[in-house]
Amino acid sequence: MEVGSSDGMGPSLIGQMVFFFHPIRAWELAVVASMEEQHDGKMATVRCKSGETFSVPVNADFLFLPTTPGVFDSFPDDLLEMPELHDALLLHVLRNRHARDLTYMRIGEMVLSVNPFKVIASQADNCMELYLDHLDTAKLPSGLPPHVWSVAHRAYVEMRARQANHSIIASGESGSGKTEACKKMLKYLCAASERVATDVAVSKRMQRISEKVQMSSVVMESFGNAKTVKNDNSSRFGKFMEVQFDADGVMMGLRVTPFLLERSRAVTCGADERVYHVFYQLVAGADGAMRERLRLGDARSFVLLGKGGCLSLKNNGIDDARDFQVLQAALTSIGFSKEEQDTLWSIVGSILHLQNITFEMRRIDDSALLSDGDAQTAAFVAGQLLLLPEPEAFVECLTTSTVVVGRDCLTKKLSVQKAGDQRNSICKFLYSKLFLFVIQKINAATLSSADFGQSESSPTGVDRLPPFSHREPTTWIALLDIFGFEDFQVNSLEQFCINLANEALQRQYTEKMFLLDMEEMRAEGVEPNITEFVDNQLCLVLLQGSKNSIISHLDDASLLDVERSRTNPDFVFLNSITSAFFPDYQSAPGKKTRSVLDREKKMENPSAYFYRGRLDDSSFTIRHYAGDVKYCINGFVEKNNDYVKDSCAQTMHDTTSWVLRGIIGTKDEMVGLMSDTYSPGSPTSPLRGSRCTVVSNFRHSLRLLMEMLTSSVCNWVRCIRPHSRRQAGLFDGKLVLEQLVATGVLSTLKQRQTNYPFRLKCKEFAHNYHILLQSRKSLGTKMTVKAKCLALLRAAGIREKSAQLGTSRVFLSTDAHRMLESRRVQIAKTMVTVVERYVAAFVSRAYVRLMLVSRHTLKLQRIFRVHMRIRRCVSQYYGELRRKRYERFLESTKLFLRAETNSRVELIKERESDVRTLWSEFRTRLVPLVEGVLRNVKAVEAKQRDSLISQSFSCYVAFRDAFVREAAVALEREKQRIAIKRERDASERSELLCTALVALQAVAAEEASTFQQLHDNVIAPMVKRLKAKARAIRRAKRWRDRRLQELYDARASELRRLAVVEAEELRREEERWRRLVGEEEYLNEMRYFCSFSDDTYGASPLFRAFLRDGVPSEVLHTPIDTSPRKSSSIGGVTSFRDYRNYMRDEFHRARINGTTPNYRPHKHREEVSCELCNFLLYPSRNNVATRPSVESLMEDTTRRRLDDEYGESDDSFDELHYERKVSDL
Repeated sequence: MEVGSSDGMGPSLIGQMVFFFHPIRAWELAVVASMEEQHDGKMATVRCKSGETFSVPVNADFLFLPTTPGVFDSFPDDLLEMPELHDALLLHVLRNRHARDLTYMRIGEMVLSVNPFKVIASQADNCMELYLDHLDTAKLPSGLPPHVWSVAHRAYVEMRARQANHSIIASGESGSGKTEACKKMLKYLCAASERVATDVAVSKRMQRISEKVQMSSVVMESFGNAKTVKNDNSSRFGKFMEVQFDADGVMMGLRVTPFLLERSRAVTCGADERVYHVFYQLVAGADGAMRERLRLGDARSFVLLGKGGCLSLKNNGIDDARDFQVLQAALTSIGFSKEEQDTLWSIVGSILHLQNITFEMRRIDDSALLSDGDAQTAAFVAGQLLLLPEPEAFVECLTTSTVVVGRDCLTKKLSVQKAGDQRNSICKFLYSKLFLFVIQKINAATLSSADFGQSESSPTGVDRLPPFSHREPTTWIALLDIFGFEDFQVNSLEQFCINLANEALQRQYTEKMFLLDMEEMRAEGVEPNITEFVDNQLCLVLLQGSKNSIISHLDDASLLDVERSRTNPDFVFLNSITSAFFPDYQSAPGKKTRSVLDREKKMENPSAYFYRGRLDDSSFTIRHYAGDVKYCINGFVEKNNDYVKDSCAQTMHDTTSWVLRGIIGTKDEMVGLMSDTYSPGSPTSPLRGSRCTVVSNFRHSLRLLMEMLTSSVCNWVRCIRPHSRRQAGLFDGKLVLEQLVATGVLSTLKQRQTNYPFRLKCKEFAHNYHILLQSRKSLGTKMTVKAKCLALLRAAGIREKSAQLGTSRVFLSTDAHRMLESRRVQIAKTMVTVVERYVAAFVSRAYVRLMLVSRHTLKLQRIFRVHMRIRRCVSQYYGELRRKRYERFLESTKLFLRAETNSRVELIKERESDVRTLWSEFRTRLVPLVEGVLRNVKAVEAKQRDSLISQSFSCYVAFRDAFVREAAVALEREKQRIAIKRERDASERSELLCTALVALQAVAAEEASTFQQLHDNVIAPMVKRLKAKARAIRRAKRWRDRRLQELYDARASELRRLAVVEAEELRREEERWRRLVGEEEYLNEMRYFCSFSDDTYGASPLFRAFLRDGVPSEVLHTPIDTSPRKSSSIGGVTSFRDYRNYMRDEFHRARINGTTPNYRPHKHREEVSCELCNFLLYPSRNNVATRPSVESLMEDTTRRRLDDEYGESDDSFDELHYERKVSDL
């Protein structure tokens, strides 16, 4: 990356803020304290924030001075808006954003994520609504902060608009937050699909699918994740999650495709690591009944759980017991029945118990032996957990191996090491099948096609999702959660495959971002600026080339028979790749050159990526894009041939549990593993005929994965791990910089900045910025789109260097895009002001109209209140009048009573007359007044009452008529709706019944025809063949017995005949010998031989018979010399028959020459074994041989010559050959 103004630095730098390269923390912000001139150049003393001072050279490699003002306080959301390009400035932006909990950044359409290792409130799920409100457009408002939701949002909107498949690739090192990013994007896709679904039934089903999708993440993490050194929840398998949608964007289901499960993690792990989470969760969270059934103790009672030395993670906030309860709820929600869950826990418990078994060495043959306790544990696993009908066969499988040779099965005992390997292979086989079964159930539960035609209640008690009607998945969005790049203290085959996958993804990213980008610019007629980037194509050729690659050499070494070969196949593999890629010795890269920051030279051939180091070291080094990784070859070939014996697999397949049989019978194709079984040269191709290996299968799956990603629109999320410790708030600058360089983020920024980062289609450009020319008359209506774009660029004053007009796109630099956006916003603000005025006028007029209506309403209310007030006044007047009259009457009554009491009758009468007079006068005067008032009041009241009554009655009549009409219409509509619903329900029920009846009849007919065909084509012919074969076997057996008897009788008669012939021949030979040597010599010779028959020597009866009766025919063929390396002293004499022939030739030669024949076999020399008699002779003082000892006479070789001669006969019966001939017949 280009460096800022590091040239021409002088004394003016003192006191300025600069970036200097810290030896540990990479680029740091500091102040220049002083500068001095030295013999090797200028040196600057800088002081950082911590107070430390460093002396660095004044050059571009160690010092950087930004030239843009305010650059130290600028932390843009989009890194393309950085004012200057330099890795120091980029690291400064990432460090400050990480400190402010701003973990997401944009690089155009790509999102860069820095793992915060904590929960941030501003990024919670409730903030997702801000993004869901803009599902109508792929471009989000600039005010929204960057997030991984934006990547899922753009992919979802473009998928709906263009009906094209999309892929979202989350890549980064282990512990960088890829899995969490995929989970967040998956939640967003579920929420967006729920927002789009308008139908109530579809919306309800979407909620159920979303719930199952969320629960599937919990299950996959328990069975496929484990703690490593870098990550407490590291994915130990890769998953390709294909979210399927229909044409309207409604989610139809989720299909998970796993690949390269780390099988060895089920039986072992490294230091400070753990095996899969489910083992710890089962031991910590199982209830009492489950513990009793599985015989579970605490975590310390199982060897497997303590291999990494990390039994619990409560200090890190992980509770295994609570997670087990969540896991059980998730399994039930997905659709696992009670029996299936019990089988899952039985398999997990079986692996725990099998890993507790140890093997002892048998002293006789060094074979493996199980103690009584371990044998009982194995029998418990086989009989109680795996439900095998013959537990003894499973126990025997742990210590023996069955090999099929032709038609024979050979069973041999295993050594302690081989028995341990076989036990581990059984455990890995069980766990891998269990994992595939879990993925298969997840796919069946989340895919909509699995629920077509099923009822809403399943036999297991779990509610099924209601099926979609007339909906099919048309597009998909794939989330690729790949394992991160790994470099441990000891790296094996698992790390090799993981890093190979990351190399392939990095190659695809490079090809898309750099190579295809430049090709696209050239196709548009724009010449791109060449940017330096790291191309790892040669490294991929080294790793997975078709002919000469590390994988091909590993497969060749895996074909060796490990049990018969005397050489270690791992060293065969290492020597093979060393001779292929490392012909000349050279030193491997040291610790200082293993970082990507220290690489200088560019690799020119695949062999340059390979290092061997010392020839006595059992490892090799690969220079990956993210750093140099050293692989230890121990176990490479064994892990590549990771399979279980067929006899062991068949033993487990004979279980009585139908669930376990289904689990063991699960194949890769059932869970959607990408394998092309009919592709020539594929790992499982019938053309090769060899056993499938791990790396070959993984290479083939990786190739198909790359093809699927290439066929879709790719979106990237680059995840960065800020530090090696899993704590919040820490930031390791050098580690982050290495990841930025390795993943190509720095090169991507430069590529985008120098090659026009903003690229809009001409139509889109004219639509977005046409307001810039609204006031100009030069923009004609008949202009083409390109002409409008060119006019817009000229009117804006943008130079050709800042913008280029291609064939169908407009390429803009950052400055040009910023200027166009600012002018567009300025004009838009002016237009918004005008619009606001028109809106305010419209609102004012509407308010005036509302006020007028309100005024008439108030007038009516005032009239009504006056009327009611008058009525209240009249009522009060009449009430007061009645009260006063009553009071006056009471007063007059009291006066009258008082006068009556005082006997003043006259006065009372006078007063009474006066009162009557006054009362009459009062009534006479008051009645006209009251009658006038009443007449006036009644007139006014009657007039107003009649007016109100007429108005109210008219309103009432109108309201009554409208209500009656609406009620009649509503009643009629309700009747029609009910009738239509009843007809529809009746028709649907009849159709469903008819369909079910037809399907049932078809299934019954098909089953009957299938069984009849099976009986006619298979069962009946097989019974006939078996009966015919039985008859043939019986006939062959009788014929064989009869033939055997005939051959035995013929052989006995032939032997008797041969004995008579040999005896007669021997007699004639002896007679002839007697005539030739003379009677005296013959008698001397016989006395010599007969001297050996003395009983004091203790000779055997067989040898005494030999001396008494002569040499039988069997002895004539007995070899003399038992040592094949010592030649005979008398030439070709090897038997008594040869000796007789030799003596006959000697006599014949003596008779012709006229000399005395030397009929002695030879003269015995000192300490020389007699080759005729096989006796050891000892010399005496006069060199005359003494008689042999009894021990020499009783040697085993002599008796073996006499006893074993019978099997050497040419007339011996070949019974094995006869058996084969009979079986062939």
